[in-house]
Amino acid sequence: MESQYQLTNSKEIIAYLVQQFPNCFTLEGEAKPLKIGIFQDILSRLENSEVLSKTKLRVALRAYTMSWRYLYSIKEGSHRVDLDGNPNEVISKEQMEYAQQQLKQSKEKAKERSKERAKERHKKTRPPFKKARTLQIGDFIKVKLGNKLLKVQIINIEKEHIKVKVGSGMELTVKPEHIITK
Repeated sequence: MESQYQLTNSKEIIAYLVQQFPNCFTLEGEAKPLKIGIFQDILSRLENSEVLSKTKLRVALRAYTMSWRYLYSIKEGSHRVDLDGNPNEVISKEQMEYAQQQLKQSKEKAKERSKERAKERHKKTRPPFKKARTLQIGDFIKVKLGNKLLKVQIINIEKEHIKVKVGSGMELTVKPEHIITK
């Protein structure tokens, strides 16, 4: 007997559940509050299926029920649904408050992660400040000449130009923007 393909990530598993139970699970729009114990119902309906592992199904259901879209759907007085979309137990005030608390915590964590990413981007885009080096006669520097860098020695510093000497003895006058001091 051939071994079947097994779903591994939560998104694939949720998509599979949407396909198997379209009246219960949804990928778009408002989510429906799920019946408590839906995990066991899914296992009993798909008991011969080798597509899902219990562990990965549990992780996928956790991701689905902790999504903001799902947490928004938990409203006092509304009904939870079973796998066929039939109304089940009514959501209590405590359950709604718990969902709102989870939503608030999740949003705070997302805000913190966003701030951390912004800090990381800021660090990457702005090099640390270095004090500019003062050039002096006799210093060895690099000068950009076309596409090449040339190591030269400063022989004279004028207002708008710097005279340098190449290793062969040739002297050049260069503009400051062509000098690389790193």
